[in-house]
Amino acid sequence: MAEAYLALLAERGVEYLFANAGTDFAPLVEAFAKAARIGTPVPQPVLATHENLAFSMAHGYAMVSRRVPAVMVHVSVGTANGVCGALNAARENVPILFTAGRSPLTESGMPGARDVYIHWAQEMFDQAGMLREIVKWEYELRNGQQLETVIDRALAVATTQPGGPVYLSLPREVLAAPLPGFSYDAPARRVAAAPPGPDKGAIDEAARILAAAENPLIVTASAGRDPAASGSARRFRGAVRDPGRPAPPAAPVPSGRSSVPSRL
Repeated sequence: MAEAYLALLAERGVEYLFANAGTDFAPLVEAFAKAARIGTPVPQPVLATHENLAFSMAHGYAMVSRRVPAVMVHVSVGTANGVCGALNAARENVPILFTAGRSPLTESGMPGARDVYIHWAQEMFDQAGMLREIVKWEYELRNGQQLETVIDRALAVATTQPGGPVYLSLPREVLAAPLPGFSYDAPARRVAAAPPGPDKGAIDEAARILAAAENPLIVTASAGRDPAASGSARRFRGAVRDPGRPAPPAAPVPSGRSSVPSRL
């Protein structure tokens, strides 16, 4: 199952998995090792010494690359440490696939069952409850048959505007379970919704108000995430100030566009 999960992430365009590992990562570690041996494309793992660091790296990568990274942390305690990062991503509308292991539920008889004392101590009744009001969507993967549907849903919700983080918990038994003959659609059938458009009547009313304003104020907020925002703001400012005179040079609006190093 872990092998199929990583392969599907790579096929869906997830290039990096920023991680702070724990006992729930064993199936993923084995899947990464096998992928390296046989040449299966998988996301590049980037290890972090703390969840805040993992989330911050993912946040910056998503802003400059405009791609969705994955973050994985260790069960409930890792999720708790990642809450501030999720809040930052939610505030800045940065799409991130935030995943966390889940303490095993079974005590014997299944691959990935509980085998050390911490699996009892770190279990929570509602692990996702601490960030349900922060993320756009949350779910717990239950079995391999729903893997494609869940991952595609998570990525579609994360990238639908306004973007933001989504949360997926991954129980260790599910990751360790066999999943023979796994296949998926390529490209994905589930994609982000088309960007919403403004109401024409509201635009006309705003234009009327601005045309009559003596000292209009333009608040751009976080428009700088769109590289085209700077030019649009400059042209708009010129039209509002004096329709017959070219707009003066505008202060640069941070665009979030940069180059992504080949190695992080």
